Amino acid sequence: MLYVIRHGKTDWNLKNKMQGRADIPLNAYGIQEANMTRNLLGQVHFYKVISSPLIRARKTAEIISNKKIPIEIDSRIIERDFGEFEGLSKENFDGSSFWNYSLNCHYNKAESVQQLLKRVYNFLDEYKEVYEKKNVLVVTHAGVIPAICCYFKGIPKNNNIFTYHFKTCEIIKF
Repeated sequence: MLYVIRHGKTDWNLKNKMQGRADIPLNAYGIQEANMTRNLLGQVHFYKVISSPLIRARKTAEIISNKKIPIEIDSRIIERDFGEFEGLSKENFDGSSFWNYSLNCHYNKAESVQQLLKRVYNFLDEYKEVYEKKNVLVVTHAGVIPAICCYFKGIPKNNNIFTYHFKTCEIIKF
């Protein structure tokens, strides 16, 4: 079984800012969320724990795994590169085209939707045999989880992959 968890809350989450690859740490509430998630998953034995290299995901993975399992870092599940949109308030950002699979907009610096899906699908293809037989925990980001959902459920009919959206420290099973 594949368990996917979005990292705990950060100050940028509270400020509703586009976080992307800015290496923002968990805040006190994010650490509390990770501890609550560890308690919820207390009876699950994970064969492998894989995290994004960003500190907010790594710290969440460390707390959940309770240092019982070494954490493997994989850059293929790092947050989507928001490029020129990094740090913008979400109120000042048009996400409808940014997350639209069929439009696949290209930007000066930001990663396109199809580039995101390609790298996440590559990651999932590599680990497929493992998570089909054993429990694997993946700790990643709000922009990566929609790509994981698309892998398992398909592209949403509205083509907006962010239709698949999850809260911080929410547990998703595949």
